[in-house]
Amino acid sequence: MNFVALDFETANHKHTSICQIGIVVFENGEIIDKVSLLVKPTPNYFENLHISIHGIKPEMVKEKPTFDELWNKISQYFENKEIVAHNASFDFSALRHTLQYFNIPFPKTTYYCSMFLSKRILTGLINYQLPTVCKHYNIDFNHHDALNDAIAAGKLAINLCKDQQVNSLQELATKLNFRIGKLLDNDYIPFSTRSERKSNWNKTLYDNISPQTNEFDDEHPFFEKYVVFTGALSNLNRADAMQMVVNVGGFIKPDNLTQKTNYLVVGNYDFGQYGDGYKSSKLQKAEQYIQKGLDIEIISENDFFKMVHSEQTKYEITLNQIEKDSELLLNRNKYNELSKKDVFFTSHLSIERTQAFQMVGNCSGYGHDYDLSNETSFIVISNFTIEKLKQGTKTESVLQIEQLRNNAQNRGEVQGIKLIDETTFYEYMKRREQFQHKEIVMHINEWEVDEKFRNK
Repeated sequence: MNFVALDFETANHKHTSICQIGIVVFENGEIIDKVSLLVKPTPNYFENLHISIHGIKPEMVKEKPTFDELWNKISQYFENKEIVAHNASFDFSALRHTLQYFNIPFPKTTYYCSMFLSKRILTGLINYQLPTVCKHYNIDFNHHDALNDAIAAGKLAINLCKDQQVNSLQELATKLNFRIGKLLDNDYIPFSTRSERKSNWNKTLYDNISPQTNEFDDEHPFFEKYVVFTGALSNLNRADAMQMVVNVGGFIKPDNLTQKTNYLVVGNYDFGQYGDGYKSSKLQKAEQYIQKGLDIEIISENDFFKMVHSEQTKYEITLNQIEKDSELLLNRNKYNELSKKDVFFTSHLSIERTQAFQMVGNCSGYGHDYDLSNETSFIVISNFTIEKLKQGTKTESVLQIEQLRNNAQNRGEVQGIKLIDETTFYEYMKRREQFQHKEIVMHINEWEVDEKFRNK
């Protein structure tokens, strides 16, 4: 039982933003060395969600060294070592990206995931997050402190080996049919199950939310897993959370809890209530599935965010997304789709801007071309801007929208925004006029109609 336990905390959604390192050396199953270091992250900014998870703030790392300045001090704990981490795909993704960023060669390292190992051994738990599996073994620790998490992961690994009556992590992985993870010369082999998984990815599962990439990491915990959300999310819009899932190859349909569901993500407020004994109907149903031995875990919004942790969440305006959102607007065929909505227009419209704003006003919405905000629901992209995008050029309006959107995401203020092309906007207005003249049929979003008028 000679190995190193590892944990990283990050400052933002970037893989390279390590802000705390926890390293613990075990020899013959006993702790012989501990390292806890604060790091100035790269890039150097903190998102509110991450601060709420680990409590590390910008002023705490202001005078601290960057990762590359610390590497010579800590590289001895990686080179030719066996390392264990809980949700190792997160920690080793952070390590790989950070080493690559600073042009540091990968150390020759073998690694194991105590979360994957726990899931294979400890069947029937509500989830396999570090606090849950440590509670099973009566391991007390302060969660989301890198050093304490590393100590807990190491103690957990020792208990798992004892459970299976083996004397090393290598024996444990072999017995449970896992492929051992490795860092090689600027390459890696993920810690994963040896059994082959066949992708059943299907675009029809996603409605209007589809992956923004064709490349998936099959070691990601959400890859080819069904994820369902319950309760209000405090740091993310649900549509954006779903987008994160499909971006890493997960499924969000069906969006109700079924026997197919693998993860039930609970909003932070409801998860706190759950810890105090509150159980919604979804939570009760999930527990019943767990008791039946089904492969489902109940996790908090914070744990979800750390697990999904992907740079693919960066917001970018694409022709593909504009086309999908525009098609969705017309296919939904709702008369009051823009009612009480904030609608932002890019530059170079084909008509007078005041005329476009008035069209939105006639829908009981608010049209404008300034102060893109957290309240904005629709962005109308001008035909001129569309043509520029087709030529591979982003106008100043597009770049501004992307920057504002990403800044909002960094503050934990992400909201769902639909991108509508100018032609679709005019077509939608034409249909409203035809509906008013009883030439076509349109539907109504009932929840946006005053209660007293809903039955009329």
